Amino acid sequence: MKSQFSNFFREGPKPFSPEECFREDGWHVWCGSLLKDPDVEQYHLFYSRWPVSEGYDAWVTHSEIAHAIGYSPKGPFTFVERLWPRDRNSQLWDAHCFHNVTVKSFEGRYYLYYMGNAGNGEWWTHRNNQRIGVAIADHPNGPWIRQKTPALDVSPGAWDSLMVSNPTITDTSDGRFMMIYKGVGEGKPPFGGRVLHGLAWANTPEGPFTKYPTPIFDFDETDFAFEDPYLWREDNEYFCLVKDMQGTLSPSRETSVVLLQSENGTDWSPSDPPLVLSRTLQSTDGRSIAFERVERPNLFIQPDEPPVLTVAVQPKDPGEASFNIRLHYDHGV
Repeated sequence: MKSQFSNFFREGPKPFSPEECFREDGWHVWCGSLLKDPDVEQYHLFYSRWPVSEGYDAWVTHSEIAHAIGYSPKGPFTFVERLWPRDRNSQLWDAHCFHNVTVKSFEGRYYLYYMGNAGNGEWWTHRNNQRIGVAIADHPNGPWIRQKTPALDVSPGAWDSLMVSNPTITDTSDGRFMMIYKGVGEGKPPFGGRVLHGLAWANTPEGPFTKYPTPIFDFDETDFAFEDPYLWREDNEYFCLVKDMQGTLSPSRETSVVLLQSENGTDWSPSDPPLVLSRTLQSTDGRSIAFERVERPNLFIQPDEPPVLTVAVQPKDPGEASFNIRLHYDHGV
């Protein structure tokens, strides 16, 4: 089986232009998930951001989710709002950090999945308090209503007993909804156990979700093989983009974005081609730009249109803020 986008991935994206990059002065920008407005020719970009002044690693302590609007998937996009303020005085489970955003539309409603956490300001406390939330709206402009409890929590005694994050979801061929997520179990502090991925099903997009008992994507015994899944369905088959942390499946044996496939959601194998993106991207000014990180792949799919692949990038220059790029494909399937 092959994805309908296999030829696009094989030939690679077009070189990206400045207008296809989304940056904000004073902010690290991360993630990037697109929705098309149902009423007008307008596009909504949802992303994570945190102050450059706090440092790159503050994604886990200071991130918030923001919303920008453009009139083409190419952009440019303009910031319009942050969805919710961080509240250090609140005791809510997700009051201190919002991150890992991805948005989906199901049956006329909109669902925003994210990682939330709360903690004492210490990095590892926030990292290990990550849980998965969902917010719901009737329009991309909101209002986006967060749920009072996590959509997916840890399971004591299980492989994901410490933290869960990185949600991605699709509808299934039997009318249910399937979520893939990153999890970590108890282990040597502060890191915990291995970073693995799990599966959960629900009858509605907001849950409740029932977990599959064992991890998926467990192709080797490394402590941290994959992260940042993006899941979608084509007829009765499922596809998932992941960041291959150590080149486990990449032909180059280097960190990259690879494509996996499955007929049932539980058993996964590398697709053809497995490699989707390396950490070197081409720009329209003729440069090959090597990035420190290329992560959070998110595919924007419209009927009879080439896909748009949004990725978050961290430049090699530590003084340059992170941003997202919307990569376009224009050759035939």
